[in-house]
Amino acid sequence: MSSVQSNRGVMAMQPEMIEQHILLLESERCRALVQRDVQALAALMDDRLVHVHATGKVDDKAQYLEMVAGHIDFLSVERADMRVRVQGDTAIASGRLEQAIVLRESGEQRLMKAYATQVWIRSEGIWRQCAFQATNT
Repeated sequence: MSSVQSNRGVMAMQPEMIEQHILLLESERCRALVQRDVQALAALMDDRLVHVHATGKVDDKAQYLEMVAGHIDFLSVERADMRVRVQGDTAIASGRLEQAIVLRESGEQRLMKAYATQVWIRSEGIWRQCAFQATNT
């Protein structure tokens, strides 16, 4: 059972349990990026996703998934010092992000270090990421 499917039972959880659940979902998101599991990644994202890259480029859900599927290989995606704050059906997660990528077209490898903030919303009992903002460090 995927994390998204299992996240239906989180509705009645206390904020501390939701914080841990969001961290698990973020771990699943990182795994999906590295394994290019676009289906799992899509399930973790709200259809209204706004993804702001550290470069300032802004993608919606379809654009972001197309980039992952066709243009970038994620060699590693690591999060550190994650902090989650819960307010009702909204959770804000922030912390350090380090990812090693390969641009498929050129073969160029990059190590990116950033601080990222995400907004997760609960709708119909399921938590999905609706916003992502990264800033290079």
